[in-house]
Amino acid sequence: MSANRTIASPLARHLAEQAGLDISQIAGSGPKGRVIKRDIEAALANPAPAPISAPTSASASAPQPTQSAAIMPPLAAARAYYQPSDYDEKPLDMMRTAIATRLTQSTQQIPHFYLTRALEIDQLMAYRGRINQALADYGEKVSLNDLLVRAAALALMDVPEVNVSFAGDAILQHHHADIGVAVALPDGLITPIVARCDEKSIRVISAEIRDLAARAADKRLKPSEYEGGSFSISNLGMFGIEHFTAVINPPQAAILAVGGPVKHLRLDDEGVPMETTHMRVTLSCDHRAIDGALGAQFLTALADYIENPILLSL
Repeated sequence: MSANRTIASPLARHLAEQAGLDISQIAGSGPKGRVIKRDIEAALANPAPAPISAPTSASASAPQPTQSAAIMPPLAAARAYYQPSDYDEKPLDMMRTAIATRLTQSTQQIPHFYLTRALEIDQLMAYRGRINQALADYGEKVSLNDLLVRAAALALMDVPEVNVSFAGDAILQHHHADIGVAVALPDGLITPIVARCDEKSIRVISAEIRDLAARAADKRLKPSEYEGGSFSISNLGMFGIEHFTAVINPPQAAILAVGGPVKHLRLDDEGVPMETTHMRVTLSCDHRAIDGALGAQFLTALADYIENPILLSL
């Protein structure tokens, strides 16, 4: 039976194509002999031996695959390593499927590069303390992340070449800083977008982030509230992470990974030891749209706002 006459499910055909299998040579166990996913997995777990033939002069001279390449199974064969009784299978929901698809596309299609800088945040923490003291009567607080979002928005306005999207035949330079803030949920990660952060106060940004995070947890966000955007921030500092890199969220061209505060000792101008607090941030850039010098300029602008936080309210 030829491949185009074999009865198979779309998923089985897709898995067979990815694994390089001839689906016409696979016996189907589904209704009416239909080839289904478990048949592909069985074929991957028990590959048929290749026919032996005398090598031609061309094949003899062709480079042969290494042993590691020959035994490397495709990703679709993960179940072949385990007994079904040894694991629980949790089907992907729509959110996790979308995350897997988008991040796979991002890592495969976007040439990432990374720039890391340590920011001194003692003044920022003191500034936050004064803001929260002023907001105490209103029952409100702002977080370091709220201040970072505001600082990033202003830095994007100072270095607008980073506030872009790569569109294949053009670079889209955005007029406003629409910043996605990564929110961890029990079944995935979502990045709701705070629009026009360059035009909003810290207090308004803080209130919008709280509202978006709450509605994200309840799965009440509209697609327009988490799709698009011009930049993202992912902060894992509250989990004790000091440094990491983040995957760009297309169609954006950059994302900032933020680590937690760390105490350091340094000498002041008179040689006296003093303790300072630093936070490491890493900018992931799409090299098709942003080069190293531009990324460095953005981090310099960001450092100016973080280390001189009075600028955030001007």
